[in-house]
Amino acid sequence: MEIVFFIGAFVLLTALIYGVLSHRYRNRVADRIGEEVTRERYRRNET
Repeated sequence: MEIVFFIGAFVLLTALIYGVLSHRYRNRVADRIGEEVTRERYRRNET
């Protein structure tokens, strides 16, 4: 039974590490472009 808890903790730890690393090394240029596109879409929708 303890092996199940160990595997669950390992999976959660792996997911946490993956999330932190993917956020740290994200493409900032793509984020900026995505924000610009989103703002433009909202601007068009409001008028």
